[in-house]
Amino acid sequence: MDEFVIVTFPGRRQVYVDGNPNGFTNDIIQVQTGTHTFDLFAPRNYKPFSQTVKVTGTLASLPKIIEFKPL
Repeated sequence: MDEFVIVTFPGRRQVYVDGNPNGFTNDIIQVQTGTHTFDLFAPRNYKPFSQTVKVTGTLASLPKIIEFKPL
């Protein structure tokens, strides 16, 4: 089943889901239902360095928000 997330960061960055590029920050990203690890990779000028999140029960109009902040 498709789920929807928005990975937030003050700039546009490539988002990696489970080690693979999958969209950009501040855009809606589709993932499969389940637990996924999100990060922004290099340069590692953000925190936390990664987040492992269970994604379930989302809608395109109500995505899960995953927030990264600058160091």
